[in-house]
Parts: sequence; C-alpha cells; structure tokens
Amino acid sequence: MRHLRLSPLRRWLAVATAPLIAFTCVPLVARADRDAPRPSRPVLKQTGPAVPSAPAAAPSRSGRLLFEENLGQHAGPVRYKMFGGSVFLTDRAEACMLVEVGREPLWRPTGKAAENPRWKTLPASRPVYRALRMQPVERETGRPVPPAASEGLTRSPIALSYCKGDRSQWRSRVPLYREVVYHQVYPGIDLVYYPKDERLTYDFRVAPGADPSAIRLHFEGADRLALDAEGNLQCLVGSQTVVMQKPTLYQEVAGERRLVPGRFTLTGNDVAFEVGDYDRNLALVIDPVLPFYSTYFGGNQDEEAVGVAVGRIYNRNALTAATVFSSPDTIPVFIAGTTHSPSFPVPVGTGSDANNPIPVTDVDIFVARFEFRADGTVPANIPGVTSTSRFAPWNDFTNGSDPNFTYDDRGAERGLAAVVIYGGSGDDVCTGVSINASQGAVEDVGEVYWRPATGPVLVGYTTSTNFPTGRSGLGSGSATTFQSTFGGGFTDAFAMLLPFCLDVLADNIIAADPIAYSTYLGGSGNDLAWACAAEQRVTGFQFVLGGETDGNLPTGSASGSPFDSTYGGGDADGFVARFNPGNNTSAAQRRYITYFGGDGYDAVTGISHFTNSDRVGVTGITGSNPEASFIDSTTNPVTSTVSGGTRNGDFDAFVALFTGATGPTREFSMYLGGDNDDWGMGIRARWRSTSGGRYVVHVAGLTDSTTNGIGVPSSGQLSTANKGGIDAFVAQISWDGNNTARTVQYFGYLGTTGDDEAYALATSEQAGPANSIVYVGGISEGATAFTPVGIGSGLPNFANDLLYPASGSTTPVSRGFLARIPAVSETGGGLPVSLNNLVNVGGRTFATGAQPIQRVLSVAPYLVNPTENQGVLFFTGSTNANNVLPTTLDSPPAPYNVFQNTRANNTSDRKDAYLGSVRLTP
Repeated sequence: MRHLRLSPLRRWLAVATAPLIAFTCVPLVARADRDAPRPSRPVLKQTGPAVPSAPAAAPSRSGRLLFEENLGQHAGPVRYKMFGGSVFLTDRAEACMLVEVGREPLWRPTGKAAENPRWKTLPASRPVYRALRMQPVERETGRPVPPAASEGLTRSPIALSYCKGDRSQWRSRVPLYREVVYHQVYPGIDLVYYPKDERLTYDFRVAPGADPSAIRLHFEGADRLALDAEGNLQCLVGSQTVVMQKPTLYQEVAGERRLVPGRFTLTGNDVAFEVGDYDRNLALVIDPVLPFYSTYFGGNQDEEAVGVAVGRIYNRNALTAATVFSSPDTIPVFIAGTTHSPSFPVPVGTGSDANNPIPVTDVDIFVARFEFRADGTVPANIPGVTSTSRFAPWNDFTNGSDPNFTYDDRGAERGLAAVVIYGGSGDDVCTGVSINASQGAVEDVGEVYWRPATGPVLVGYTTSTNFPTGRSGLGSGSATTFQSTFGGGFTDAFAMLLPFCLDVLADNIIAADPIAYSTYLGGSGNDLAWACAAEQRVTGFQFVLGGETDGNLPTGSASGSPFDSTYGGGDADGFVARFNPGNNTSAAQRRYITYFGGDGYDAVTGISHFTNSDRVGVTGITGSNPEASFIDSTTNPVTSTVSGGTRNGDFDAFVALFTGATGPTREFSMYLGGDNDDWGMGIRARWRSTSGGRYVVHVAGLTDSTTNGIGVPSSGQLSTANKGGIDAFVAQISWDGNNTARTVQYFGYLGTTGDDEAYALATSEQAGPANSIVYVGGISEGATAFTPVGIGSGLPNFANDLLYPASGSTTPVSRGFLARIPAVSETGGGLPVSLNNLVNVGGRTFATGAQPIQRVLSVAPYLVNPTENQGVLFFTGSTNANNVLPTTLDSPPAPYNVFQNTRANNTSDRKDAYLGSVRLTP
C-alpha cells in the first residue's frame, strides 16, 4: 500500500491510548430550516458523576461500511471512498459528502417504444449533487491543513474492481478497509474514520498534552451553518439540511465512564469543540458521526438489480480439473444491475476549490458474486412445511451454524466475494443476466485449484462512447471483438461475458481481465438489449440476446443469411443475435444477427436457448400486423382463443422459435394474448427426450385482456379470469418431436384487483413427463395483496416478515410476489388445479413520506437434488423497505448474518438492490 503504515509498536500505542472522551453525533437529513435559531450559550459544568462504562467501541464488523483505497479510479486528491457511498476522504483528511439537490431524467424512447413495461423496472432519473466538504483547517489562518500521511487498517477479503472507460483507467483488486487513519493532522492529533453501528464515525485522537482547541472544521458547500435550540449542528445545503446531533462527552476512568461537558462552537462556517474540565494526562477522543449512512446491496443512491444467475455447484477445493464437479460444495450466485452511487469524482474549480470532488453523474453497471455452501440436504425442521407447503424461507445464513446451507467465507465476507463496476463516461444500464449452470469448462487457478471457467453474460444498453470492450483468455487470446466502437444514435446495445472469478489479480488467479468478452451491438439508431441466455456446448461457449432497434443494425451471419436483414418499420423492430466469443474474428464471433419485427413497434424481451441445440425461443411485445417475415399463419402457429396468427389488441405478446447456429430459420411464430393488450416478458423453452421427444415452452408476462384463459381453474388467484386492471399471465405450450399437434396447454391469469405484472420465469429440471414446475416473480400494485398460499401458520415470525407485505397504515405502491405453479403433464393431462404457493415479498416499514416499492425482477432456482426438486429459489430486485430482512428483535430472533442487513439510505425513498431466497421442498 502506498500510504504510510504505523510500526507495530506505534499501532499498539495508538490502541493503548483508547478513546476516553467521546463526542457522539447521530445525524439525519431533513428539509431545510433556514430560520433555525441559535441557542444561548450554556455555562459548561464540571465533570459529571461516574456511570457504568463499557469498553470503547471497536470498529463495526459489518461488511457494509468499508473504505476503498484510491488506486486511480477516482480523482487525485481522493485517498479513500466509502464503498458504495458518496463520502470521499481527500489527502488533507477532509470528508466530502455529496448531497442530492435534484434529479434529472435519463434517456427514454418516444412513441410506442416508450410503452414497453420494462422501462418501469429501470432507473428513470439520476441525482444532481452538491458537495459538502468537512475540512480540517488551521486555527490561526483558516487555511486547509497540509496533506497528512494515511493508512487503511483491517483489509476486507472482498475483491473490488473498476472497468470503466479506457483500459488504462481500469483498476483491479482495489483494497477495502474497515478503518482509515490520518496521522498528525494537528500536532499530537490523529484523525480516524471508521464505522460504528452502521454509521460513519470520525475520531480526533488527541495525545496526552496535545491541545484539542487546535481543531477547527470548515464546512465548504453549505449555504449556512446553524445551531438549533438543542445544540445540534445544522448544515444547510440547498433544500436539504444535514444534521449532526449535539456531542456527548465522557471520560473513562478506572473502567468507569465519567460524563464531561462539551458542545459545538460555531463561527460562520467554522466549527470547533468546547470541552469542559477533563484529565489532560489521558488521551482525548472527539467522536462525532457523519450523516451517511435478503442481503441488501447498495449505496446511498439507487441500485436496481435486474438479474440473478446461479452457476453450477462445484468443489471449491478441487486439486485437479477432473474433480471440479465431484463432491460439490459451493454455489456461485451472481446478481447484476445498475447503480447511481457516485464513483468518479473529478476536481473542479481553482484555488481552494480545486480538490472539491464532484461526481460525473453517470449511471454504471454493477455485478456482485456471492458464494454459498451446500454441505448436505435441505433442512426439514421448519414448522409448517408439509407436502403441500412448497415455499419456506431458508432459516439461517449464519456461516457455520447451519451445516446445510451457509455463506462461504473462504475468500469472501459473509458470502460476498467480488464486486465489479463496469461502464464508461455515459449512462450504462444492465437489463439482463444469464449463466449456464451445466457448463463443463474448467479454469486453472494458479495451479492451486480449479473451478468453472465462465461467469455470467450481461446485456443492456449504453450511451458511453468509451464502454469497455475486448476479449481475454478466449480463442487465440487476441482482444478482437465483434464491434469495438459505438455505433451511433443515443444508445447502443452491449453484451458482456465475464470470467467466473470477476476478480482480477486476486491471489493465485491468472485471469488478466474482469472481462472475458465485451462488444457493442448497434447501428446509427437507438439499440437496446433486453434479455440474454448463455449456453456451454460441446462446440464451445455461446450466448444469444434479444432486444429492439430502430434501424441500421449490423445484421449478418457467419454462413448463410440472417432470417431477416431488412428493417420492418414502426418505432422499433425486435432483434435476435447469437455470438461465439471463442472464435478469433469478428465475422466468426457473430453467428448471426437478425431483425424480427413488422410494421409497428416490436421488441424481444425474453429469450431462451435449448440445451445442446441450435434452437432459440423468444417472446416479446408487438404492435405489428402479420407478415411473412414476422408472424404469419403459414408458420403453423397454435390456434386458440389466446393465440394464433392474428393480433387482437394494440399490443400482443408473441412466441417464436428459431433454429440454426448460423443462417437461422424460423420454425414457428405466433401471437399470444386476448382481446386487449398483452406483453411477453419471460420465456423458458426446452426439448424433452421423454415420450418420444417433446418441445415445452413456458411464457410469463402481463395483460389487460379479459378473454377467458384455458386449462386452469375458473376461479382463484390463478384462473381463467382477469381479476381487474393488469394481471400477470403464465402459459404452457407443447408439441411433439415432429413439430405437429402444437397445443397451448394452459393460459392463466395471476392477479388481484390491482395491477399485477410478471417479469421473471424459471422452471425446474426434474426428470419425467410431469416436469413442468414453474416459478414466477413480479410486481403487484394496489391496495389488495395476494392471499398467501402454501405457507403454514406455524412458521417463525421472521418467515412472515420476509414473505408477507407491509402491515399498518403504509400500503406499498408495489410489492414483489413469488408463485409456484405445480407440475403439469407435457402430454396434456393433469392441468394445474391450484397454485402450489403464492407469497408476497415486502418489508414492514418504509421511509417516511416515501413511495413504498418492492420488486421481484429475476428468479433463479438451485436444486440440491433435481430428481426430487429440492433446493433454493434465489430472487432479486429493488426495494426501499427498511426491513425486508428479519431482525434480531423478532421472536424467535432471526439468525441472519448477512453482508448488508440494513438499507444504505433508509431516510429516503432511494432503492437498494437485494438478494433473497426461499426454500423449495419436494
């Protein structure tokens, strides 16, 4: 590390002179009160009586509040940044806090393209900041103190990397620390930043004999400072007030805590500390708290997780390539999405303002890898779990206390192993993530052990002209990628294949880049990718993606012709693209890119590959009329009351099947929907070898049609009838291996009297003809919640807290939901008579004045034993609930010990991403 480190003796002395007098400030952010009164100055009293004392608080062991060292990913004056937050510590020991003073909209399409429901799941605006700098200055001159030597203490094992813009700016294995010490900020006085009780705390540690009156803090960026009637410090920044509560002072004497009088003193925008009598032969500590600050995963701005992907379980300690998948014990789980938390401050202004970090207000992509251990079978001791109770919460994430399913802390911290921030100088938005759990490729990790080779595929859109592209560790090793430059318009689509580890330069890891493959996909118009599917095949790794474009896409095929190379018209056409990143030329990497659309607005929003097959199934949205190159009765679609070759509403969902690794052909395409508007969102398509071979396709989405469904009950929450407004829908389509007798086996509405929307769909992989167990996740809005199904009354309270909606006077604007639809015979019999399970996902409390939001946007099952359908359903999305996770106040106490157990900014309605799971039972 490049900053000065203490010798062991000096570090011991620093600890030995432990905090003896402390100022404690508990901050909050409120609306500005520019008329806050200045109190009269009370007379400081003598040292108070002794009270029972606890040892001085150690830095918090929470993994959430960490400091990342600046290795060049931030502006030069910055030494450390709060991980995921907006506090920057500069070379002069100052803390720069970014205060949101407004929002500005992000790019959105116009016309029919703006009506795609997927836009409501993505960020619509970004913050505009002002910087509030708390700057140590010299008492006599008011000038900033000289730069001070600093060091980080207690390094976290989490691997953090930045891949933003030009490759020369990428930074890998950025150190994360729990504590930052600035030495000799004033003579005999160190300044220490550390977390305590999920708050950022700073101590001025004054050596015996040093003068605490030398300390003076200048607040730059505040319109005015004021002391309220209780002595709290108010920093007025635009329309916001950052409040630090009045200090509490004490001195530890002979194991007892002795109260000491003290207060803020204020001169203009300068703050000092007035301290009463205390023993000046002992060290003095001034200890305020800065106003900043499932597992949650987020900073103090919006984080939106749109995808969760579960990799193949593997043997973490494999010593040979042949044993990677033997005696497996580690489950890799990736979540990906979009973050607004500032990461690239730049110096602005001149003179004393030159090191005032103001962020570039861009939007970036985050990917986080969690690792879990599965050391046995699913626990069977949860009350209320029976043969008809399929969902139950996994009741313990505490590493070591539950041998069946725990966080894996080998090279991780409470399960979090790696985080990478991707992007450029513009807005970069992730819309989907996929990983092929059956991949067989193996990575040699420094000839020490082995593990799966490839990580997830990410897709989305970017406005950056310097988005990171290239290739590493594939094929010939050249950096060749399909499209390395921005195509034009406002947005290009992108696709990225990540290495499994995500951790460049980690111990014993050979990988040179946190990107295995990355490419733009765009022409001179606006191009967006909505979904992707990864597949490890005998012939190598490939992935497919789908989205929308308003023209001039670089269509083509490695051999033969793309299905449709002509833009159909309207506001956008859908597209389907297949890539093989292991090939050594851009032409060969593009297996094919084809339009799929008609004369109106069209978008591919869901995509699925067929295992070990060149087939691809897609779903999406269309406002186009039938035509030969899109959807037409000549393609032999399924004809029923909810499907066929004719569009019924302004928008219909569609389903199509393509085959061929290059020069793709369309096997069939059809509309799917009732008498009004329908939007397809998720699809799972499979080839089943049972019963002579059979295709099975599941589709989920949302609809405001009222046409009767088929194959499901006539009443209930999954039924043939729309319950009101928009309902989610789920459909199953199957046909035999001869491509005949296609049937929509069921089409069911899933909803309440409010609006209900399905965005995520997954299926089990259980063997046998009754395989088609379906898991659906989405968003439910309105005052009426789903009635839970399959949850026993005997479950512990923390199960209800996780799975049930908010109670009390606050009704969420939206809550997530999870549903499990039972097995259905693929030959047409045994249609679902009811739901196995249906649960609401929502917290109990929300920020005051906020619009309560809880979303389930992606689901991914991990099955311990596929033949018995046991395992875990992971789910992710975004929330502004303060307590989605259970707490130790529940009865019985919830034993969760997660990376981040509180929302990072729980005084506002900013959303955090989250990762949750429920248990699946046979």
